[in-house]
Amino acid sequence: TPVEQLSVGLCQMVEIAKALSKSARILVMDEPTSSLSESETDALFKLVERLKKNGISIVYISHRMAEIFQVCDRITVLRDGETVLTEDCANLSMDHLVEAMLGGTTGASMSWHARDHALGATPVLQIENLALEGHFDGVSFALQPGEIVGLAGLMGSGRTEIAETIFGIRSPTAGQVRVDGKPIRNNRDAIDAGVGLVPENRRTQGLVLDHSLRDNVMLPNLKRFTRGILLDDSAATATSTEFIGRLKIKTDSPDKIARMLSGGNQQKIVLAKWLARQPKVLILDEPTMGVDIGAKSDIIEIIRKLAAAGAAVLVISSEFEELLAMSDRLLVIQGGRLVKEFDRRDIESEEVLHHAVQG
Repeated sequence: TPVEQLSVGLCQMVEIAKALSKSARILVMDEPTSSLSESETDALFKLVERLKKNGISIVYISHRMAEIFQVCDRITVLRDGETVLTEDCANLSMDHLVEAMLGGTTGASMSWHARDHALGATPVLQIENLALEGHFDGVSFALQPGEIVGLAGLMGSGRTEIAETIFGIRSPTAGQVRVDGKPIRNNRDAIDAGVGLVPENRRTQGLVLDHSLRDNVMLPNLKRFTRGILLDDSAATATSTEFIGRLKIKTDSPDKIARMLSGGNQQKIVLAKWLARQPKVLILDEPTMGVDIGAKSDIIEIIRKLAAAGAAVLVISSEFEELLAMSDRLLVIQGGRLVKEFDRRDIESEEVLHHAVQG
């Protein structure tokens, strides 16, 4: 199978297999679990333990704090290109580690708080018996204005394909997508109806990496920045500058090339280009993949504020803690079928969601 046809998660598995096939004595793993589900991550950790017992040294780079403590013996923290801490895991707490990374305490909140949204309101997004042959079948649910719905499932369960079909970049084999009661037949219909998608792979699907921050923000908003046959650069610069401030994007200019920014700041650009359209529905596929804890905190807060302003949000994430922190309702997908729906109030722990997803 050509690698380009594989999902992001499977590509990650292939990379790991390739590195292990070289019988290396030192193995550097840079965000190896960023697109793996919990079960695949557990399998990877068992492999790491076997490698350690066989005398292989591992440098493990990750923004997922819990797994650092699970898999590592010693931690070195870098901040602004300098080493600020090296310590055995046994001597560190999570709070101490986060403070070392950020140079102070973080406003990151992974605790859930019940939110007020328009319960019983007319749905803005309706999915009716949606199917895509070979990926998912008979999927039906609705999103209300101001609601955050989490979609949980294992890698290959059909999560990403559902998102892409709602957004109109895949044509369903059955069923229908409606926004405000109007059918969505293709991607242009979806965008015109106020639907946005932050895709799983920001580098290949979400950004033109060799274009500037400003140009990336302009792309889905060209009508807004067009005067006749010309682009209004000053208006585009003003909008980009506004979102640099609102989303705390670390850059010295809207003209900065997207490739030159960190992963977290690139993800914020993808968010900015859709927020500039004031979407009615925003779909986020792994929105914090591969970003540090500071950027993750910012992105989660952006999502909460977007919903508070009345947008309907669908979030796909392999991190159950993240889904539980944001969602008002959770949908569980297994093998391409929607098998369970939870009100967030009914989920007492991450373990409950984990068992539901694993079946």
